[in-house]
Amino acid sequence: MKYHKKEEQLFTRWAERARKLHESDEITKDGLLYRGDMWFDGFNQVCKPADEELQWADASLRLLVMTKELNEDDGWDIRGESGRVPSPRLTCRTAQRFFPNLELWVYGLMNIPDRKVMAYSKADNQTRLQGFYENAPIARINCKKQPDIKAASNMVMQKYLRDYADLLKEQIELYDADIILCVGGQGVMVRFLAEHVYTDLEQYNDHIWFSPAAGVVAVKQYHPNYNVYSRQEMYTALIKDYQSFLKAHPDFPRQR
Repeated sequence: MKYHKKEEQLFTRWAERARKLHESDEITKDGLLYRGDMWFDGFNQVCKPADEELQWADASLRLLVMTKELNEDDGWDIRGESGRVPSPRLTCRTAQRFFPNLELWVYGLMNIPDRKVMAYSKADNQTRLQGFYENAPIARINCKKQPDIKAASNMVMQKYLRDYADLLKEQIELYDADIILCVGGQGVMVRFLAEHVYTDLEQYNDHIWFSPAAGVVAVKQYHPNYNVYSRQEMYTALIKDYQSFLKAHPDFPRQR
């Protein structure tokens, strides 16, 4: 499947919808993350497109990250994101909470050898987490495609989820992910999935929702910048609930 071609078609229709609604048609491109060589584009360390479409098609476990929006003054293509500190040296690591936490959660959800989840002490290795996030079959989409330096409230997010519901649903279904990690938004993304995409989605515990018909797990998690709980506390609570789900559902992930 030509995932990137379909993404570009969606972005065009998204911009057309925005103009009809008299909103900004500047769109943050997102979707299947690039898996090519790293390079410095003058602003950020980014990945080039490569064989990510084939990798995704062949993956036994696919993970889609849903985020609220891009908090920038202009949009850019997050499919090339690396999370690294901008530097021509291509060796630096970001000091922000966002990517280290996101990488940790993604790693924990996608690494289940012998159906056992990984303890924080074993999972939290910066080099391993960075390398995994930059190479694993991962997609990331923003629910609100228009960037804004001011974070949107949940009320604003609900408006965008309503106005672009059909397009967002189409993009989610495009990837046919096994795990959908919803970060931030206090549950608005999980509710969207239950109302528009997986109507049989049912809550299993505090973090995990499951669609028996689709075989899809939706994960409700804090925003990666959240700092009330420690990094270890957020990871451990998530992984504990995930392990409980895995024990009760030995057939997950489904066979394609």
